[in-house]
Amino acid sequence: MKKVLSLAAAALMLVSCNQPVATEPQAEEVNTSDVVTEVLMSRRSIRKYKDQTIDRETLKEIMKCGINAPNGMGKQYYEVRVIDSPELINDITAAVVSDNPKIGEREGFKNIFVNAPCVVCIAYDKSYDLSQVDCGLLGENIILSAWSKGIGSCCLGSSARMMTDSPSAKPFLDKLGFSEGYELLYCIALGYPDETPDAKPRNEEKVVFVD
Repeated sequence: MKKVLSLAAAALMLVSCNQPVATEPQAEEVNTSDVVTEVLMSRRSIRKYKDQTIDRETLKEIMKCGINAPNGMGKQYYEVRVIDSPELINDITAAVVSDNPKIGEREGFKNIFVNAPCVVCIAYDKSYDLSQVDCGLLGENIILSAWSKGIGSCCLGSSARMMTDSPSAKPFLDKLGFSEGYELLYCIALGYPDETPDAKPRNEEKVVFVD
């Protein structure tokens, strides 16, 4: 047996000496920390979007990242509704504008979600005092996951208020079907960016180390 193995080894050596060995190209090592930092630091709030839909599978991946955010006691004190129907977005917009026509007078106005083709509506549980923290963590995961896929976003508190303050929009809030005790907190516009805004300055003095 040993002799057979020795012959096989010798044959392999001869082949390797006389023929070039095909090698797979080495994949460049990725520094995960650098990738995460790049996603965090390059994210911008987008208010101009291309007329391009986001496919459902991509949206599902983004939402999966969202709900894997930290949350109090693992209870997920939030509910999420994703609207990617142009018709529904237009209907909600028409209802809001019918109660407040000035909203529709804004330059380039198409819908109340900064003209995005998709909007995520996030509701909080009014019975849990830290539910809004859970909603914030959820939203940040959604925003960063989307950006990692080249999809821009904008966090929209005003759009949620427009919907909740508009009597004509109530049927659409009902259509979202949030559970009893839950209330719409904010929305996230999603879409492929049609702008590349510069980063706005941040005040680093907001962060203080305490010894």
